[in-house]
Amino acid sequence: MNPRTERHERHVSDKLTVVIIPGHGGSMFQWRLHPWLLGLAALATLALLSAAAFVVTRDVKQREDLARAAELKQANLAVAMDLAQGRDALVRVAKLEGELRHMLAFKNEKALLKGDAIGGPTEEDVQKLGEMLDEAPAKAEDDIHASVKELQQQARQREKSVNEILQYVRSRSTLLASRPDVWPVHGWITSGFGDRTNPVTARAGFHTGVDIANDTGTPIHCTADGTVSYAGWEGGYGKLVVVNHGNGYSTYYGHLSEIKAAVGGRVKRGDVVGLMGATGNTTGPHLHYEVRIYGAPVDPVKYMEE
Repeated sequence: MNPRTERHERHVSDKLTVVIIPGHGGSMFQWRLHPWLLGLAALATLALLSAAAFVVTRDVKQREDLARAAELKQANLAVAMDLAQGRDALVRVAKLEGELRHMLAFKNEKALLKGDAIGGPTEEDVQKLGEMLDEAPAKAEDDIHASVKELQQQARQREKSVNEILQYVRSRSTLLASRPDVWPVHGWITSGFGDRTNPVTARAGFHTGVDIANDTGTPIHCTADGTVSYAGWEGGYGKLVVVNHGNGYSTYYGHLSEIKAAVGGRVKRGDVVGLMGATGNTTGPHLHYEVRIYGAPVDPVKYMEE
């Protein structure tokens, strides 16, 4: 065999033949490919598959990172809300404490609670909260939540305690406000509480109040907070105003020349309820003033001198 022909046949046999036979009697196509081209194609395919796998993996990682970032953002928001709730709780306690101190400041010797019994946030609480706010970005999430929960619990306990004290002081303040403990009018006492001879009838009797003399038209002041239960003419009292103060207390203002209060009206200590006069059974202008506890008259001077 001719050597050239032998080399040609060997070269042809080293190639791969790809044949495409179309249907319907079309022309047949064929290609002869070198094996190294197939290897190159395989490498290219492998590279494409590797690149695709890298892109998919990176996309999954990015999605996971975004999801984690969203979770961290939500966790940080929860921490911020917890810190805000803790701060708000302490602010509420501070407000209650301020109201309590204000109430007690105007009671002095009548205060029923000492200053050292007042609740509220201490300087240590405020400092602790400030440190937590400063360290929040660096502290572990679980530690922050645990600290905040503890702070909130302490604040709620203190708020409950201060509320109980405040309610107690309010009730005592209401009692003190209903206690008739001031003079109803400037003047001088012409007749005291107890047994006496009636200046009009000259008979022995029991005087259920005190008589305080001054000029006709002198303003008569209510001696405690309350509600006007009577305002009108009442026999020997003449023009009379009766105020119900609650807690069993009531006061009577008799012999008025003019009434300045209406039945059902609310009055405060110091409000003018009438003007001094000489109506009813009297020998001259004065105020007949009574203090009654559950309907029983008591000596008003004991309250007026407190």
